[in-house]
Amino acid sequence: MSFVDVVLTIVYFLLLTLVGSIIRNRHRSNPIYQKWYLKGLITKLTACVCFCLVYTFYYDYGGDTRGYFRDTTTIADAIWFGPEVIWKILQRDYQNVDSQTLDILYKLMYDSPMEYYTVHLSVPFNILGFGSYFSMSLLIAFFAYTGVWRFFMLFAAKFPKLEREMAFSILFVPSVVFWGSGLNKDTFIICFVGYFLYYINKLFEGKIFNLKYILIAGVSGYLIFIIKAYVIVSLIPGVLIWRTLYLRNRISIGWMRSLVLPIFGGATILVVVYALSVLGQYNKKYSVGSFVTTAQSMQGWHYQEGHNTSEQYGRGSSYTLGDYEETPMGLLKVFPAAVNVTFFRPYIWEAKNAAMLAQAIESLLFLFFTVFTILKVGPLRVYSYISNDSMLLMCVVFAIFFGFAVGFSSYNFGALSRYKIPCIPFFIAALFIIRYKYQESRNTK
Repeated sequence: MSFVDVVLTIVYFLLLTLVGSIIRNRHRSNPIYQKWYLKGLITKLTACVCFCLVYTFYYDYGGDTRGYFRDTTTIADAIWFGPEVIWKILQRDYQNVDSQTLDILYKLMYDSPMEYYTVHLSVPFNILGFGSYFSMSLLIAFFAYTGVWRFFMLFAAKFPKLEREMAFSILFVPSVVFWGSGLNKDTFIICFVGYFLYYINKLFEGKIFNLKYILIAGVSGYLIFIIKAYVIVSLIPGVLIWRTLYLRNRISIGWMRSLVLPIFGGATILVVVYALSVLGQYNKKYSVGSFVTTAQSMQGWHYQEGHNTSEQYGRGSSYTLGDYEETPMGLLKVFPAAVNVTFFRPYIWEAKNAAMLAQAIESLLFLFFTVFTILKVGPLRVYSYISNDSMLLMCVVFAIFFGFAVGFSSYNFGALSRYKIPCIPFFIAALFIIRYKYQESRNTK
């Protein structure tokens, strides 16, 4: 971190805060903007600086974020060679290129679509940030906030009496803000999830053939797919259920309403099966047949004893779910443990350092909040509220199944803390909504 980085960090932080103030002032008539927009933005920019400092001074190896920075810098430096060279670099075209272009291609670290699309998205921010890791990260955080803000606006509009609770769930959960504000895949993912949900909702509640909404939702879904395909696959069932129940509730004719759920439910199953088939063809490691093999590969990488297991290499906080059979019943057996590790671990006694302790405290608070909510409301009422509210059902379906996927495959608390951030806002928001519905029913009585 040079003197130039320090200056650029201060300048960009102040400049982006000023831009945020201008955006807030353009929505003077909207109290949600006035109350939350700038608070959420400053929190995100601050978290971004903290993220950069941690990966500069604590994790000596730099992690993927440093790899992304090196690749974006390599591509940004090549911009002076002309658009043809840049196009070949972006396409990873090793054929019919001159030695200079080939030399640039060989300097790039990442060659898988998930990684180099993240790099491609980050190149403009590198250029605008004058090649500084800190300033480009701040620009990425600001861009990501535009999607996160739409995420919050969607939930705040659906549950206006829970504005403060939705703000905490989406804008201020510490782990989500920290891991979703730096130069990494997760920052882009949570941004595009916000855009995807917001404009899907716009399509169903406004003009179904609005080209702008279709394009933004489609591009957002596609970008989620190419960066982390399993996120969109986990999200689609919940979104389809959410929109299906919404349509059902708008139909006044009884026999037609009764047909909506089975028809769209069957269509949902077909869409998910087809999506998994396409996903398996797109990338073999995501096929159903190789799911366990892929997860075991990640487990083996993250759960290691001996060499390079220190915290400075990010591999000193392993966990295990125990032995399991590689069958559907075997996966079902570890399903509760995998969901538990995503939302409620590490436990306090599992913390080995300050970072894990912070994560353990947050997980403990999640556990207390969940248990208290279920005990206060009652399991039967919880089930009733979930089954009768389409948006709440979408939150729970996505949170639980995504939580299983990342909990089963991570086997490292450090990696898990990053992987799980897309489902945490849904999980916390769902708990607040359940509590609200319970309190509302009591007030009515």
